[in-house]
Amino acid sequence: MAEKNYKSYRQQLNILRSRGMIIGKGSQGSRAMRILERENYYSIINGYKELFLAEKAAPGSEEKYKSGTTFEEVYALYNFDRNIRNIYLKYLLKLENTFKTVIAHEFSALYGYDNYLKIENFNNSTEKSISSSIKLIGDIQQEIARQMTKHHQVVTHYMTEHGYIPLWVLVNVLTFGKIEYFFKNMKPSDRTAAAKQFGLLPDELSKFMHMLALARNKCAHDERFYDMRFKERIHTKSIKNFSALGIKRAADGSYTYGTNDTYAIAIMFALLLNKTDLKEFVSAMKSAFKKLQKQVHTVPASEILFIMGYGSNWDNLLNLK
Repeated sequence: MAEKNYKSYRQQLNILRSRGMIIGKGSQGSRAMRILERENYYSIINGYKELFLAEKAAPGSEEKYKSGTTFEEVYALYNFDRNIRNIYLKYLLKLENTFKTVIAHEFSALYGYDNYLKIENFNNSTEKSISSSIKLIGDIQQEIARQMTKHHQVVTHYMTEHGYIPLWVLVNVLTFGKIEYFFKNMKPSDRTAAAKQFGLLPDELSKFMHMLALARNKCAHDERFYDMRFKERIHTKSIKNFSALGIKRAADGSYTYGTNDTYAIAIMFALLLNKTDLKEFVSAMKSAFKKLQKQVHTVPASEILFIMGYGSNWDNLLNLK
């Protein structure tokens, strides 16, 4: 494998030019250099070049860009991805808070404010479920201890003054993933009651929470987002009016897109967010797409939307419930 030697910003631009990318001289070149100084070559080029490559280069050969590809286009896709990450993250955080609120309320109403460390209040019907519940309780205890070590103001206050932390307070320091795990370990009847608050079956809500937690982490860690894929898929048969979204079907009639991609997250938003938040999300995405259409030409914006799972009638999300 060839050694990766240091390259100056000017050398990086010249490499891109030699591979067919259009980077003007003068002010255009200076702007591109300032962008690389600020944003990082690897993040922009290695992260977003694929759609603009003429063909996949053979091992050891040099990459070439599609005719007409400009640095500004690749940077536009990079910025588009950053923009939609921020849009999605806003509503992912809202749903995370809603899940925490509902689960804490349902559990506390049944077992009291400080009984989340008692295994009899969780699913203990099998050896596997007992083991899982024990792990959950241990994880919660470790998190409380960790927050005490960090001198978290609220956690320290409750533990010092009262010797416990009400669950509706504790959930604020638990991660999205840990809340998903908490829900997974609740008794079946309790999971059903909590899921009913969202108009979903327990297994559907569990899957949604798992997928949304993964998406939240991807957004928060500034990872490439527009073409993400989940290992799991949402079940379309249980979603009313799904066919109205205009999503392309596979040859066997199944839905390939809109089930494990960024549009799948948008579908979950449509089912879980209130109408005001959903309208704001749709409006923000329309603005992001409109801006992208003006900035990319070598690769049609419609192709990028297709990769994301967005179909021709994607904004029918507003009519999904």
